[in-house]
Amino acid sequence: MSEFKPKKFGCGRYIQEPDAYQCLAREVEFLKAKKPFVIGGKSGLKAAEGRIAESLGEAKIPYEVEPLTTDVTYDTLDQMTADLKAKDCDIVLATGGGKAMDMAKAVARRADVPIICMPSSIGTFNCWSAMSVMYTPEHKPLDRIWHENEQNCVILDTKLLAEEPVKNFASGMADCLAKYIETGFLLETKNVNTMPADMYTSKVMAQATNDICMNKGEKAYRDCIANTPSQEFEDCVFSVVATTAIAAAANYANKNALLGAARSEGAKGCSFAHGLYYAARKMYTEECWGYLHGEIVGLGCRANMAMYGRSEFEVKNLGRFLDGIGQPATLKEIGMRTSDKDLEELTDCIMTVWGKHPDWHRPIILEGLHLIKG
Repeated sequence: MSEFKPKKFGCGRYIQEPDAYQCLAREVEFLKAKKPFVIGGKSGLKAAEGRIAESLGEAKIPYEVEPLTTDVTYDTLDQMTADLKAKDCDIVLATGGGKAMDMAKAVARRADVPIICMPSSIGTFNCWSAMSVMYTPEHKPLDRIWHENEQNCVILDTKLLAEEPVKNFASGMADCLAKYIETGFLLETKNVNTMPADMYTSKVMAQATNDICMNKGEKAYRDCIANTPSQEFEDCVFSVVATTAIAAAANYANKNALLGAARSEGAKGCSFAHGLYYAARKMYTEECWGYLHGEIVGLGCRANMAMYGRSEFEVKNLGRFLDGIGQPATLKEIGMRTSDKDLEELTDCIMTVWGKHPDWHRPIILEGLHLIKG
């Protein structure tokens, strides 16, 4: 029998407004839950727990708090799932950043309870995606859990998000550009006449994400610094989460989704921005520890633009935007070694760490790394 793969386009309910935390208790009740199990990292809980307590307290809904003090490991998943059941909780509430979302999603699906994600930062669209990236206790990427269900609810309180460190928001914008750049969707050969409908839909949504961030992102970045949830900030939050997630979901299950241009098109380019991220986490765990997912992916996108043969203007325009929102520009800057031998080893890792690349990608990836080595 063929394996049918569902596309998970959204979440049960999506709420994005300033002070959206006020609807948290209503959403818990809507899901017929009685006692939330709150999962968040230290900084995430510090930022959001007061709002959570206010909303749930007014509705007299009891809850338990479980801080995430380790990486997203299977041991922690086992322990948190057992704690949820022991405390008679019947819903997971996730707050914080990407790793808290990953763990919370895994716990909710393991325990077979609904989940509400109310992130306090958006360095990726992790609060929406139906996937958890798992790590070893040594902080190295291990594998991924593909969840069978979407989130039941995503609440984006843009007043809360505007109070986050601007580094996180900027990283989210850098990451969301990858859906358009890294997949090769920017190539003119990928159009309505040459692509299946799902891939073309993904391209349109990814381009919308790109257009929103490239045109409004620097203003939104400055507004985040000022803790102001302006319209530009609202729009870029929407693009980082909603349009990016829909673009990813529409192209889900396509075997070439992250391999970029096909060789038959005569294109030189191939994608490796996410491969660079996971290779950095695997090979340079300590050296790159302070750099976020989107910061490393955005660095890979700089090389991807050049490797796809885009114009000098396009390459420089992307670089100018990423520079304007404080993103790293070279491998050296994020602590990676850049000798010829080191780049060869990094290329070997990229070739397999995030899906298997065909052999013809190897010289292209190596050339791209030389462009950003610094």
